[in-house]
Amino acid sequence: MSEHDNSKKPVTIYVNGTAHIVEKGKITFEQVVTLAFPTPPPGENIDYTVMYSRGAKDKPQGDLEPGQDVEVVEAMRFDVTPTDRS
Repeated sequence: MSEHDNSKKPVTIYVNGTAHIVEKGKITFEQVVTLAFPTPPPGENIDYTVMYSRGAKDKPQGDLEPGQDVEVVEAMRFDVTPTDRS
């Protein structure tokens, strides 16, 4: 890798207000949920809602669904909410 290769440059993102350093590139729904809840809330029927803001210029805000990913940028914000689908 050359000195000018920024593809693996670390960026700081915020998940539920907590700073996390990740590699520049894409992050998946599942990776964001794991950052938010390293120990999942109790219950068998837990779903998650993931919303982001301060993203890349082409898609600065939106929702992530299971199986989707999004390009991370410096200071991007993610809000992850667990819900019980009882």
